[in-house]
Amino acid sequence: MIGTILNSWALFSGFGLIMLAHALQGTLLNINAVLYDFSDFEIGYTFTGYFIGFLFSSIQCPKLIKNVGHIRVFAAFASLGSIAILLHWVIVHPVAWLGFRMITGFSFAAIYIVCESWLNDRADNNSRGQLIGFYMIVLYVSNAGGVMLINLKTTTEAHLYILTSLLISIALIPILLTKKPAPEFTTPKFLSLKELYKKSPMAFVGSFAIGMIYSALFGLLAVFGAKIGLSVFQISILVFVNVLVGAIFQYPVGKISDKYDRRTILFVLNLIAIASLIFAFLFGSLSFYTLILFIGIHSAVSLPYYAVVISHMNDFLEKEEIVSASSTLTLVNALGMVTGPLLASGFMAYFGAYGYFIYMIVIYSIVAPYNFARIRVGRTSDIYDDNTPSMIVPRTASPIGMQLATDQIINKIEEEEEKSNDL
Repeated sequence: MIGTILNSWALFSGFGLIMLAHALQGTLLNINAVLYDFSDFEIGYTFTGYFIGFLFSSIQCPKLIKNVGHIRVFAAFASLGSIAILLHWVIVHPVAWLGFRMITGFSFAAIYIVCESWLNDRADNNSRGQLIGFYMIVLYVSNAGGVMLINLKTTTEAHLYILTSLLISIALIPILLTKKPAPEFTTPKFLSLKELYKKSPMAFVGSFAIGMIYSALFGLLAVFGAKIGLSVFQISILVFVNVLVGAIFQYPVGKISDKYDRRTILFVLNLIAIASLIFAFLFGSLSFYTLILFIGIHSAVSLPYYAVVISHMNDFLEKEEIVSASSTLTLVNALGMVTGPLLASGFMAYFGAYGYFIYMIVIYSIVAPYNFARIRVGRTSDIYDDNTPSMIVPRTASPIGMQLATDQIINKIEEEEEKSNDL
């Protein structure tokens, strides 16, 4: 496993730098949108742009990679992303930022697809799980580190924009200089939305809803912090806790969901999320530490939610259906993300900054009755022993990244079947 990681050092180092830049620019633009007096509506549609670009890139970039190759696509879109962040400082206008955020979303999705497909090619049945684990560590550590970089300089000056662009540009160097050949690329297969809903209604609805939550949670958290008057350092701590706590809880929540009906687990996560957000709304203004506590609790249940949704879907699929269904579920999640910032900003405009929490409470409260109804549909008690193994996926996973994770699940299913046959 160590040998495989060392052989992929260029990929991991380049991806780590990209994620540093991604976290830094997201926090930077959130804070500055408030400082530049963008209206709540302008903030909403501006930051929706990233997720629109991400969605279209997830559909189109696999075809582009197949035609021109991994390295060219990585170089082109890393360069485009590097330029886009500088343009945010040159032209300060919400409509212009909408365009720049669309370019950024398209570029970063392309980078994820390149990195994840390259990683999948390097992995075999023995090393895939460990490589995914290391990939997740790089992703979340880089995200957390990038958030803290916001404290280096004043946000309205050019320094942090230049630093972000510099990090993206430096990320090109190890990738472009690697001697390793680029992998063969297979365009992901997609199940139709109608077929996916028939396979697992709860997974379909849950994926869309958590997409609406994620885009607000990660796209506007720093905006919320700036609106309530937190310092830049406090905002960075808030975002840091949100990223790291959620990452830590993915594994234990996933393992618990292996033993029970995952619809019940999702319902419990939903209720805890609602309770934590209500407490954040009621008591978050009392002190910064109270706010951090309830944000952390929410993150602990919201980030694992998507992974449990995917695992629940896999429980009802044949092995040969898992990859295509997972790719489609990623697009459902991305569709939810497109709507999140605009709706959340509307709640903030009407209810004030703490309308941010009301928005998420409403989404969870809509999903909870549907979730309960799906539990009432019933399930035989012995099927829990046949749950597919839980899977852990990053919230940024592209359809290719989903394939990487699902390949590991398929390997585990086959291993369990072999053991069962031997018995």
